[in-house]
Amino acid sequence: MAHHTSTRIAAFEVSVFRVPLPAPWVSAAHAITHHEHILVTLTLENGLTGTGWSSTMGNAGIAIAALAQSYLGPMLIGRDVHEHEALWQALWKRSHQPGPGGIAALAVTGFDLALWDLRGKLAGLPVRKLIGSATESLDVYASAVNLHLSESALVEQTRRFLDAGNGLFKIKVGRPDLDDDLSRIAAVRKVIGNRPLMLDANQRFKPGEALRRITAYARFNPVWMEEPMSPSDVEGHARLAAVSPTPIALGEEVSTRSSFWRYVSSGAVHYLQPNVLKVGGITEWLKIAHLGNCANLTIAPHGALEASIIVAAAIPGCYPVENIEGGSFMDQGIAHIAAKPENGRVILSDAPGLGVEFDHEALAPHLGAPGDVVPLPDPADYYARS
Repeated sequence: MAHHTSTRIAAFEVSVFRVPLPAPWVSAAHAITHHEHILVTLTLENGLTGTGWSSTMGNAGIAIAALAQSYLGPMLIGRDVHEHEALWQALWKRSHQPGPGGIAALAVTGFDLALWDLRGKLAGLPVRKLIGSATESLDVYASAVNLHLSESALVEQTRRFLDAGNGLFKIKVGRPDLDDDLSRIAAVRKVIGNRPLMLDANQRFKPGEALRRITAYARFNPVWMEEPMSPSDVEGHARLAAVSPTPIALGEEVSTRSSFWRYVSSGAVHYLQPNVLKVGGITEWLKIAHLGNCANLTIAPHGALEASIIVAAAIPGCYPVENIEGGSFMDQGIAHIAAKPENGRVILSDAPGLGVEFDHEALAPHLGAPGDVVPLPDPADYYARS
């Protein structure tokens, strides 16, 4: 009985930080100058703490923190940390009512990761082993949000990734002029040779243009075409996937199990890309990954490096994890990570819990608060400068 009491949740804390990126990210859809990190710390009656997080591309972090602080956190007080699935369902149910996915899912994620961190620490095991990791290392692929870069700057970036030991690459496409896209892809192909190359359009196209572009890109043998169209158009993706010469990848902007099922059951996707932070955490990500496995799809975790390496290790046949330049906690200088990518691979950690220790001194200058006015940049401004 004493052990049961000691694993009850006694307190929680939620904070949001707006951390500037080392360099702006610009895609066909967005310009991103900051990441927002919503940190959630749960404290047990025995004093043990666990920390989780969710992140945004600079938009809505303050709202997520408010939802987590005022509505979700109080639900956990007095509950046992080992009731993890029941707690996740309770949090999701409360969040789902005002609107599933989006802000709601991101608010649940911080608590879900904090619960996993606590369970790992209580067991003295890394979370990856609690969920069934069968490997000690993973490949990563070099990625960047780089549509605004000039072709010469894109080539220089790609060479730098190659020199750092990477063997797989992803670039953005979706320039207004198709010939511009083709020239950029050809220039990257010249640098990397026949190594795997992924293309990402960030929802740039309508169905007809998507097929035209994909057909033109196909000569460069891309592994996949990522997010060619709006994620709300499941039927359009199904029609596209049936005729596309290149496999379709998506999932970055899909955040519920039922939405993923619509894509899987309609044959609208070939590489399934759930983002751990956007679907409600590790608990739900695993369900979505197994759903994709049931359809014999390849699971390719989207972004969220520090969380993705944990879940990818537990899914046989998972695609290498995405390592977006400037996107990791290490790149942003805000956390100590037990597992870091080097030479295109990451050696997984045996540290109990999630293996992430945030640097609160580094985060402190970036603390956000309710009422903050946050200007959102325009991608066009960055194209004009390039």
